[in-house]
Amino acid sequence: MTQTALVTGAASGMGRIVAQRLAAAGWRVAAVDLNADGLAETAQRSPNMHTYTCDVSDTDQVFAVVDKVRSELGTIDRLVHAAGMAHVHGTALDHDVAQIKQMINVNYIGTVNLCQAVIPAMQQAGTGTVVLFASVAGWLPSPGMAGYTASKHAVIGFVDSMAYELDGSGVRLLALCPPMVETAFLKNIRDENASVLGGAGGMQPEAVIDALEKALAKPKNPLFVFPGEAYPGYLMRRFLPGVARAIVKRKIQVTN
Repeated sequence: MTQTALVTGAASGMGRIVAQRLAAAGWRVAAVDLNADGLAETAQRSPNMHTYTCDVSDTDQVFAVVDKVRSELGTIDRLVHAAGMAHVHGTALDHDVAQIKQMINVNYIGTVNLCQAVIPAMQQAGTGTVVLFASVAGWLPSPGMAGYTASKHAVIGFVDSMAYELDGSGVRLLALCPPMVETAFLKNIRDENASVLGGAGGMQPEAVIDALEKALAKPKNPLFVFPGEAYPGYLMRRFLPGVARAIVKRKIQVTN
């Protein structure tokens, strides 16, 4: 029986990779993004992929798209919410509040919207898989990233709380917490203010999705998955916070 996956952020980056891999594996894929042209590129040569434009921060749009996907493709068996955005102009005290609100709305409220629109039906059916993209930045703060870090920290807190509520429901929940990843998303950060990255490069997106698929292949996946360098960064922040702060402070000197 063919299963259906809804993938947000599917017009580019890791969302595109997830959507294309699922389609290649025979899933019916609902590819969701604001970027209609990017969605069309993602769906090329994938007859079992269907595209839907949606602003994930808009609750009404999200519920409408989810209803449309169900009516056209059937039950949603897997949600992969990869949509997100970042701005890194300036320090925490001079960052444009409108940009901070936009990050909260897209990264956090978008996550809430997708979960509230999709998960209740999974709970009722007693089955389903939910993958939410967070970031190691939500665990390991750094200068110049206060707005983005806060938005991803909110996602992590939301996931951690929701995990209690889904326990025993039959719904699998996983939050992916990658380090920097070499996608257009990271290029945009470099273009805005490369100093917040401390000259570091990112992980290849295919390797991140490999780590996600490996976790999902286990009988019971971990709640949080830390691909590549994200895991030692998480451990250091948790068990050696003073050392973590010293390393970040030494590596990153933010300029406006």
